[in-house]
Amino acid sequence: MSRFPDVMKLRILCYPDPRLRDHAGDLKDTGSLVKEITLRMAELMGEAGGVGLAATQVGWPYRFVVLNTTGEPGKIEAYLNPEIIAREGKVVAEEGCLSLPGLWAKVRRAERVRVRATRADGEVVEFDAEGLAARAWQHEIDHLEGGLFVDRVGAAAKILLRPRLHSLEKEYKLLLPSDEAKKKK
Repeated sequence: MSRFPDVMKLRILCYPDPRLRDHAGDLKDTGSLVKEITLRMAELMGEAGGVGLAATQVGWPYRFVVLNTTGEPGKIEAYLNPEIIAREGKVVAEEGCLSLPGLWAKVRRAERVRVRATRADGEVVEFDAEGLAARAWQHEIDHLEGGLFVDRVGAAAKILLRPRLHSLEKEYKLLLPSDEAKKKK
């Protein structure tokens, strides 16, 4: 995808779209494109009822996330090039994903994290997150590194998730253009 996407065409990608496995590159631009993408990603996240969305989930291969872990409208936070610089504690909780609709599983994550990121205005910040915010940060950064929460579940959970994953794979194949249609393009 181009570095400058048509923002209104951005959609949440669903498993098994191969772009969900892309590793995001650093983003240097904090200009108008980032503001437009922030608004569009916030809109998509809100429509889907999510608390976080990584740029790779909309097919934009850069280290960029939007989060709203408060649930309050208008409390969207946007960050460029986030990284977790410290983890503390362990907690297991149920997790889902906007790119894996209908899938939920228990995932072990750090209870608290320290994050370093750049705000959309260019300010570099460091802060601590815990609870839902810590889980959301870990989940979204996994996306930026080509990971999905289902990669982190145990063997028994993978067996239980397999039928829904196969269903998503079939739905995805139905949305792909046929080989004949591909040849005509």
